[in-house]
Amino acid sequence: MEFKTLKATMKRNFIIQLRAYPKHFFIGNLLTGLYTAISAYFMYHLFFKGNMNRSFAYYAGTGDYMSFVIVGTAVYLYVVRTCLNVSRSLITELREGTLDSIMIAPFKRIQYFLGNMLQQVVTTSGEILILMLFSIPFGVNFANFNALSFIFSFIIALFSFFSLSMVLACIMLYFRDTYISQNTLFALLFFLCGITFPHQYLPRNIQWISKLIPVTDAVILIRNTTLLGLGIGEQIGRIAHLLILSTVYCCIGFKLMKKIEGIALEKIHG
Repeated sequence: MEFKTLKATMKRNFIIQLRAYPKHFFIGNLLTGLYTAISAYFMYHLFFKGNMNRSFAYYAGTGDYMSFVIVGTAVYLYVVRTCLNVSRSLITELREGTLDSIMIAPFKRIQYFLGNMLQQVVTTSGEILILMLFSIPFGVNFANFNALSFIFSFIIALFSFFSLSMVLACIMLYFRDTYISQNTLFALLFFLCGITFPHQYLPRNIQWISKLIPVTDAVILIRNTTLLGLGIGEQIGRIAHLLILSTVYCCIGFKLMKKIEGIALEKIHG
C-alpha cells in the first residue's frame, strides 16, 4: 500500500515549519507547559502547603499532584498541537487559494489528514521530552512507568485526538474561522477533561459532558500507564469506551467534511 499523500503532506509541513517559524512554535508550546508546571508547583507548596485532600488520591489514583499535573499538561499539548494542525489544514488551503486544487486532485483524505497529524506528533514529542527533563526538579515521578501499556494507550489517544480534530475541522471550514472556534474548544478541554484536576470534582451534570469528550479518557489512560503502571487488561473497559467514542467522532467528522467541502467551494465562487 502506497502512502504518497501522507509522505508528501508530512514533508511539506516540515519544510514550512523549518523555513517559516523554526523556533517560535517550539518555544511557545514549551513555555506553555513550563508555566503550567511552575504554577502547579507554587499552588501545591504555597497554597496547599504540600497537602492534598483524600478525595484527590481517591479520584486520581495517586497523591502525587505534581506528576498528575505535568502528565496532564503534556497530554494537553499533544491535543492542542495535533487538533490544531489537522483542523486548520483545509481552512489554511482555503486562505492560501489552494483548496480548489486540493479538491480536484485525486488525493486520499485520510492520508492527507494523517500526514498533518503525524508531522505534529513528531515535533511535539521533541517538545514533550524537553518538558519532562525540565520538570524533574518539580518532582515528576515515573517510578511505575509501564512502557508496553503506555505505547498502546498513546496510539489510542492519538486516534482520539485525530477524531476530535476532524469534527473541529468541519466547524472551522464551515464558519471560515479558526481563532474563536479553536480557542473556545481548547479552553473547554482544559477545564472539562481533567488536565489539572480530576474531572470528578466537576458538578455531576457537567461530568457527563466530559465523559463524552475523548480527551478525558485519553488523559486518564496515559496517567494510569505512566504514574500507576496499569496494564492493558486492567483498563480494557476504558480502552473500549474510548475506541467506540473516537470512532463515532471520526465517522461524523468525515461524513460532514464531504458536505462542508462543497459548501466552502460554493462560498468561494459565490
